[in-house]
Amino acid sequence: MALWRLAPRTNTMWWCVEGKDPWQPPHDRVFGFVVRAADEEAARWLAHGAAGEENGAVHGVSPWLDGSYSTCEPIRDEGTAEVLLVNFRHSPW
Repeated sequence: MALWRLAPRTNTMWWCVEGKDPWQPPHDRVFGFVVRAADEEAARWLAHGAAGEENGAVHGVSPWLDGSYSTCEPIRDEGTAEVLLVNFRHSPW
């Protein structure tokens, strides 16, 4: 099995548009995953099952299952040491 990195697509016209962006407002939502799965489909379903309120936030869409809302890339074993995922959200309070 491979590791997969999933993240929201931020290069779209709906990004940060209230009512069109599943990650708005930016609380009680997951903004990234690293999962172990056999393939991309299985990785997306695992992320979907562990998601927050981004699931269904826009017309019942699951952004983790829909490639137009999120990326899902395999993480290769080769390469230099690196931080793979930091998902920090500043509190508005």
